[in-house]
Amino acid sequence: MSDEATVRVSLQIRKDPIDYQGRPTVFTADVTGIKGPCPGAFTATVAGVSVDLSELTTPGLCRIMNLDDTDFVTFGIYDPETTIFYPLFEVLAGETYVLRLSRDLAEEWAATGTGTGGPETNTFHVRSNAGDCNVLVEAFEV
Repeated sequence: MSDEATVRVSLQIRKDPIDYQGRPTVFTADVTGIKGPCPGAFTATVAGVSVDLSELTTPGLCRIMNLDDTDFVTFGIYDPETTIFYPLFEVLAGETYVLRLSRDLAEEWAATGTGTGGPETNTFHVRSNAGDCNVLVEAFEV
């Protein structure tokens, strides 16, 4: 089968002097795997937690939602070898987004654009900006 997933996206901004409305986009995508949604709801802390995608062989489409009423969360990549967190995007209280996770999510690439050949230890990570925040991550296998 093909085209098992449907994604709808649009953006409208009305703030003087900006008057923007992107045309709604709808596309379909193949879902060849049978695993997901995972990991589901969990608590993000100020120190940060890794998003457990171990159920998926290859991550794919993913919905992320901040279930908190006040605080925002920051998603990014955490490298445990260097203990460095690389922020990528924020999800404000009550917001939800759909994205496609990279099939190479845990990889480290050398400057040549090829894998380093080392262990895949990087993790998809989330941190809250203040207190604990409940977040929902629903990832599916490609």
